[in-house]
This record gives sequence, structure tokens and C-alpha cells, in this order.
Amino acid sequence: MRVTHINLDAFMLKVARTREVEASCDDCAKHSARLIEALMQGNVQDQELLDILHHVLMCLPCSQEFQVLHDCARMDAEDSWPSMDEMWNQIDQAQ
Repeated sequence: MRVTHINLDAFMLKVARTREVEASCDDCAKHSARLIEALMQGNVQDQELLDILHHVLMCLPCSQEFQVLHDCARMDAEDSWPSMDEMWNQIDQAQ
């Protein structure tokens, strides 16, 4: 892979945002549901959950998985799940 100025800047920004002690992907998977509940209630004050949120913001795979879980929780809370036809249409459009 060719290193570009943009790639290097993005890498340096991520390094600058690291912390001495960080949550891992395993921690994120274990505590995502609790974090989603806290976010939906507008009450994220627990340091452990703040560490998980920081990890979600820094880690692309965890961020993507977290977004899906958050969307599911939101649709569940709003009782706004799409129909099967709507889901299949969205899948077809994504391909």
C-alpha cells in the first residue's frame, strides 16, 4: 500500500487520540448493549462506558457493529422495524 499524506495524517490523528489504558474489541462486544441503553437514556457517566464509547469512535469494525446494534435498538424502541419486503429492497439496493 502506498502511504499518502492523507493516510499519514489519519494515522497520526488516531495515535494522538489513544489513551494509556484503552478498552479492547472484546470489552466493546461485552458492554455494547449497556452502552446503547445508556445512550438512549442520555446517561453515559460510568467511566467504563465512556471507555467503550471512545473505543467505538476509534475502531472501525466495532463502530460498524455498534451502529447496527444501535439502529436495531432504536427501531425496537420506536416499533419501527421495516417490513421484510423493505429489508430485501434495501439489500438489493446495497448490492
